[in-house]
Amino acid sequence: MGGQQRPVTVGVDGGPATAAAIRWGVAEARTRRAPLRLVHVYGRPAAMDGWDVPVAYGPYALAAAAGEVLADALARTAGRAEDLSVSGATIEGERVPTLLMESARADLMVVGTRGLGRLTGAVLGSVSSAVAAAACCPVIVVRGRAGYPEGHVVVGIDGGEESDRVLEYAFDHASRYGLPLRAVWCRRPPPGRLREPVPAGDCRDRATTSMLDAVASWQDKYPDVPVERVIRPSHAVDGLLEEGLQASLIVVGARGGLGHPGFLLGSVSQGVLHHATSPVAVVRP
Repeated sequence: MGGQQRPVTVGVDGGPATAAAIRWGVAEARTRRAPLRLVHVYGRPAAMDGWDVPVAYGPYALAAAAGEVLADALARTAGRAEDLSVSGATIEGERVPTLLMESARADLMVVGTRGLGRLTGAVLGSVSSAVAAAACCPVIVVRGRAGYPEGHVVVGIDGGEESDRVLEYAFDHASRYGLPLRAVWCRRPPPGRLREPVPAGDCRDRATTSMLDAVASWQDKYPDVPVERVIRPSHAVDGLLEEGLQASLIVVGARGGLGHPGFLLGSVSQGVLHHATSPVAVVRP
């Protein structure tokens, strides 16, 4: 894309989650001052390979149907994105590899999901999960109520190598939207000693001090962002899900190297992604 601003790319499929994904994409493109790109990936169902293809699944019919999906998605930006450069594309191919190629030239990917929240988290779409696991850029998976606009941003940190990148993303997002940020450090309590969350300043061991220092350095760079630092005596997934109730966005890191997409997300990011009731941003190293 040369020296042009990388776009915010939204994967659209015509499903019920598409509208929420587009709303997020428009807002992100506007606050980032970036172009908005809508992409619909289509293809013949794999189950039909090797069979005589009905006319409804022929190449021309599929291309026409894909064009209708994209046209509907573009129409949903009407009245919302006049100040943005908006483009769209239909691409024939497999969804996950195609969206991953799109992510290589995007500033951010936004995808929806069929998941309906914590009680039905197992139905998180395989496409959303795979894209979040292996994309070349941060990915927002829009789910639940598509976020609470006046809520807070939750960021999970653990002192790992990717913490700085995750914190940078969370602070930048909170600053762009004028939202408070809650930095959450989760640690399992000793058996039989479950406690309520405590302010970070009330618990000062070496690990906690390291967390405080990491957050403080980004707070200095984003003085406009109100920050609350919380230590939760619980498993990281449970703690982040609880802190993320009625959040605008939950930000998590993703550990792992190259390989099959299903193995690229760590257990914490997988758990949060599958069970959160708010949108989740996955930030890869």
